[in-house]
Amino acid sequence: MRARVQREVDLVPTRWAGVGFALADATRLMRGALGRCMRGAGLRGSSWRVLAYLYREDGLSQTELAQLLELTRAGVGQILDQLEAAGHIERRRDVSDARRRRVFLSARMHAEVAPLLNMVREFEDELSVAFSDDEIEALRSLLDRLRERAAIMISESADAS
Repeated sequence: MRARVQREVDLVPTRWAGVGFALADATRLMRGALGRCMRGAGLRGSSWRVLAYLYREDGLSQTELAQLLELTRAGVGQILDQLEAAGHIERRRDVSDARRRRVFLSARMHAEVAPLLNMVREFEDELSVAFSDDEIEALRSLLDRLRERAAIMISESADAS
């Protein structure tokens, strides 16, 4: 067996070196940890994310969910099939376009969402013990600025093409 060698490759050192990777890795690890938490409720991490987006904005299309989750329409379709079979969501025809279907939380899921939100709050509380209140506020502010800047960059590149 070949020994694994960990190397840090920094072809062009920048102020940002490693930050993007660290953010992506932290996100991956947090999703994995939350996914383990959600298993107790019979959900996968990706299933919970669909339900969370629908809780925020019921009636999204499969395409909109795919964009938000950064998954293919087919991948989201499989998740929706599972959630529908479990009675968590309903698909309904779009009133303005009969070819499109919208996805809604089921009445049962609306009633069951509060315990899931409590699980998420407990998960976030457990994560937050690594930080002071001031650090959490600073992180929130930095992430807001990062998202704003990334959105501007996306908009500028769309305008240029």
